[in-house]
Amino acid sequence: MNGRFVNFGIMTLVAVGVAARLHAAERPSADSAAAAASPAAPAVSDDAMRTKIEQKAGRIVESLKLDDADKAARVKSIASDWLNVMLNWHKAHDAELGRLWGDWNTARSVVPKDEFPAEVIAHQIDDAYASLKPAYADYVKRLSAELTEEQVDAVKENWSRSPGMMRTYNAYLEIVPDLAAKDKEVIKGRMLMAREAAMLTDSDREIVAIYKRHKVKVEQYVGTLEWAKLHKAFAARSKAQAGEKKQADEPAKATAAPGR
Repeated sequence: MNGRFVNFGIMTLVAVGVAARLHAAERPSADSAAAAASPAAPAVSDDAMRTKIEQKAGRIVESLKLDDADKAARVKSIASDWLNVMLNWHKAHDAELGRLWGDWNTARSVVPKDEFPAEVIAHQIDDAYASLKPAYADYVKRLSAELTEEQVDAVKENWSRSPGMMRTYNAYLEIVPDLAAKDKEVIKGRMLMAREAAMLTDSDREIVAIYKRHKVKVEQYVGTLEWAKLHKAFAARSKAQAGEKKQADEPAKATAAPGR
């Protein structure tokens, strides 16, 4: 009797243990569930993209002329990671961006010219890029851990070298040579905005459009400055003419005044 109870107890424990193991096998662990929930980094989709990333990352490193081979390799890896994310992002969003930029061009082609509708669309383009900006911020952060501030700036300047931030800024200084220091800062700030926006795409055509958007703002600002100068000059001329007329009228009034 006791032997049968012992055997029954052993069989029960074995059965329970087997069931528990089977249940555990069917239920994913917390770690595996978390891993499944985490988005995977985008894979390089094909050989053409892999080659494109390799070439562009290589040019970024070459432009820096780094003496440290290990640092150059790390920077190239950082640039490759960013380019992979950026190019995959564009695959998913270029149709939307193409439509928005088409609307932007159409809005700017109306006569008489009115830039406000185009600027509304430009803000929609900014919104479309919002989901890529965190990855770009991470790219700059990782670059900054390897490079000096001047070197990071050089990476950005080289990326959109045509039309280029400094190239465009210097052209404005030549066109309007008598700008005040505060006006130069406003224009440079706008060109820096253009360069940052251009970092989010590798399309030459889109980079040109991005700069054009910000150049329109600069030219509106310069136009306002020129209007202010013209208005100031007009006011000065009017004041001078009024003074001349007053002086011319004084002798006539003295002649016409009756004697005592």
